[in-house]
Amino acid sequence: MLGVYAMLHGTERSVAPMGAPHERRSEHNPASEPSALFNLASIAAFGVVFGLTGYLLDRHTGFSWVASLVVALVAGGGAYALQSLLIARWAIPSARADDMDPRYLLQGTLARITHEAQANGTGTLVYELDGHECTLPVRSLDGDALAEGIEVVIDRVDEGVAFAEPWSAVEQRL
Repeated sequence: MLGVYAMLHGTERSVAPMGAPHERRSEHNPASEPSALFNLASIAAFGVVFGLTGYLLDRHTGFSWVASLVVALVAGGGAYALQSLLIARWAIPSARADDMDPRYLLQGTLARITHEAQANGTGTLVYELDGHECTLPVRSLDGDALAEGIEVVIDRVDEGVAFAEPWSAVEQRL
């Protein structure tokens, strides 16, 4: 369970805003970096290897419970150390080096059209980010009209204009 939690929540990075919320410079925030030594992924690695080793030693060897416990603790400690090393040498440095194209930092954000965008024209959308409501000019991704009140998904923000498509079109692809 800790491994799944770490997979879903441990890899998220806080966004570092600059100016308006849609003017983001990066998704990486050094202040939110996980500790390479104390993290859920390493605890999960310890628990899995400790439990598996202890189970296998108990079922398939004649070791005493004390010897099995010591070997399982050593194996779990080794897995903890390897997982921590992996995070310190690979995961954290790759997150630091990740240079996102700023046009795609809002990709996938749900929004609502507040002023209709005619075919190949510009309208307005509103979306919520970090508890703030933000407004942007919007154009349709495929050039079709976007009716007022529909939900859309932002694809990119290019020169201050969001390019979006209706949620219904995205939902059909899912």
